Amino acid sequence: MEYPGPGDAAVVLLTGLRRPLYGDLMTPDETLRALAALEAAWRRDELAVTALARRGPGEVALPILVAEYGEQVLGFLVALAFGVREGMEPQALDAVMEEIRGDVTARMCHVLGQTLKSWAANASDEASADIARAVLTGILNFTENAGEDDVLPLLARLRASALEST
Repeated sequence: MEYPGPGDAAVVLLTGLRRPLYGDLMTPDETLRALAALEAAWRRDELAVTALARRGPGEVALPILVAEYGEQVLGFLVALAFGVREGMEPQALDAVMEEIRGDVTARMCHVLGQTLKSWAANASDEASADIARAVLTGILNFTENAGEDDVLPLLARLRASALEST
């Protein structure tokens, strides 16, 4: 398995890759809110995290939203690492999916995503920043040669992509 570089994480998220494995993708508004929470948590701006945790009718609680975003990003990073691309032939995609199911790193990424969602399901809004930092740590540790200096530019690229899809 080849790990993606720091710019590749944005590339895979920008492709609009939709797979039944990952379920429905978040709306652009949900994505922007999750990205804002990741940035606020990274900057340790508790006031911004608190403001983002306020929600209107029908909006998802911030800990859950951030955990769902994290699970989606990790799934996309795994797909990218294994060479999943838009427009793959069904047989080739099936073969790659079988390889993903057999890989311990891919399975652990899935477990991490499920753990974040379980944590978030019972978490108060105050836990949003901790969940967001866990998501960012997962992305950084999964992405080859990424460091702390790559976080804000990556978040900016992801935000720009979400704005383009609105």
